[in-house]
Amino acid sequence: MAIKWIFLDLDNTLWDFDGNAEDALNVLHDRHQLKHHTGYEVDQFVALYKDVNQAYWLRYEKGEVDKETLRTKRFTDTFELMGLPHALQPENIWQEYLDICPRMTKLMPGALECLEMLSTKFRIGILTNGFEGTQTLKLSESGIGNFVNYLQTSERVGLAKPSLDFFQWALNHANIDSKEALYIGDNINTDVRGGLNAGIRTYWYTPEIQENSIHDNIINHVLFGGIVQDLCHWSNSIVAEF
Repeated sequence: MAIKWIFLDLDNTLWDFDGNAEDALNVLHDRHQLKHHTGYEVDQFVALYKDVNQAYWLRYEKGEVDKETLRTKRFTDTFELMGLPHALQPENIWQEYLDICPRMTKLMPGALECLEMLSTKFRIGILTNGFEGTQTLKLSESGIGNFVNYLQTSERVGLAKPSLDFFQWALNHANIDSKEALYIGDNINTDVRGGLNAGIRTYWYTPEIQENSIHDNIINHVLFGGIVQDLCHWSNSIVAEF
């Protein structure tokens, strides 16, 4: 079957989540004088927050915590670990972060050019475990939204990657068979395993070769019905086929 839709993950596949989040956290670290109150340099604060945030996202994807718990506790837990007294903890810093971060516009190298090319041949869908309002804002502020035909968030459908039903929801919306789609994402668990389990031809977007984890076939272009599409010429990054 001919490929009709290209599905892509958003964070750290197209939109530079790590870079934008770090910039937003730098703003908050300075705004609330966290070094003065805790002695934590900005890089120490960012590293600690990232660990706490990642743990909460894993729990969210498993259905163990809800959205509000994730958004607030990732900050309060970080502050507790930093030894910041409760009276000095910025009460609504989670909202400040959500006001700043999604409006930042760093993209993964070559991502916009890739979307420009793909959108001339295929319909584009973004499949993300993020929240509806936040992800919509990222698309509009960064320019990605100009090339996107469909956005599916875990919040909207009540399911999260790597759930088979999450991917089936996207196929149903597009009214296509799994063989008529291709999926690209950066996370080996939620993206690659999720896409493969749904029967979708899946590619792993990764900035470097992960030994002992990837298929032997490392490519820098993909052939679709005789049309060579340079999917992975995103700076020094590669897409590994499974």
